Amino acid sequence: MPILIPFDPKKHKAIELPGGSKATEYTATAEAPNGGAWNIPQIWFNSKTGEPKLLTGDAAWNAAKDYEDSSGKKFPRFTSISVAEKAAAKKSKSGGALGIKPKPKKLLNLKEK
Repeated sequence: MPILIPFDPKKHKAIELPGGSKATEYTATAEAPNGGAWNIPQIWFNSKTGEPKLLTGDAAWNAAKDYEDSSGKKFPRFTSISVAEKAAAKKSKSGGALGIKPKPKKLLNLKEK
C-alpha cells in the first residue's frame, strides 16, 4: 500500500483551511506520464495516520505517479492541459471530491417600501 494516498471519503474528512473553509482536495493540472494531461491531487493523506500533507509541483506529480504505479489506480487523463483544466473547474463547481455543492449565498432584500 502506498504511504501517501489521495482523499478517500470513507477514510478522510475535509481539512480545515485558514479562514474556516474546508477542502477535500486541491487539484493540479500537469502533463501526464506518457503524454496528454492529468488532474492530480495536491492534498495527500498518510495511509497509516490519516494526516494530510500538501504537496505541490514535482512532489505532487511524483506522489501521483507513485500512487498509480503501486495501486494500479489511474487519475483521469485528458487530451490537453486546457481540457483538463475545464474538467477540474467543472468538478470543483459540482462540489469537488465529495460532490457537495456550495450553499447559495442569501442576498439582502433591498426593495424600497
